[in-house]
Amino acid sequence: MGGIKVMKQNETKFWICDNCGKKIENIKDGWVEWLEVKDQNGNYRNKSIRIVHRGKCLYNQDLVYKKYKAIVADTDLEDFSGLDGLIDLLSYISEGNFDNNEEVLEIIKRIHIPGYEEARLYFEEAIYDGVFEPNTKPGYYSQRDIAAVLDYIKGK
Repeated sequence: MGGIKVMKQNETKFWICDNCGKKIENIKDGWVEWLEVKDQNGNYRNKSIRIVHRGKCLYNQDLVYKKYKAIVADTDLEDFSGLDGLIDLLSYISEGNFDNNEEVLEIIKRIHIPGYEEARLYFEEAIYDGVFEPNTKPGYYSQRDIAAVLDYIKGK
């Protein structure tokens, strides 16, 4: 009798905090947050999704409200990992709740594509140095290209 094959747990080794730029080495230390801003019709629109350290690198709710009249929405980084986290992020795109779906797609790649988070800061440099020749939309590289960039980083 066949069953559902469960994919491997996330293979990302660390994430880079979008606030301080330092590594988040344990998924339990990560947090995902975004701003919910009311539009002219009174509906909330989401923007500025980011991955940060839990506790110390979070948006300041009071400042966010004063500056943008927005509230902070957030959850554990771990909540967006795994297949349920992926489907939640995809539903945000499907529902059109974010002003910029590319922001959500970038978060999906950072959380769910093995090696992407480590390689993403080096893509342009690696392309310039001839590590791989991109034949896709920027930021949508194959696992082979990501592996080549990771090897490039190790060789530096």
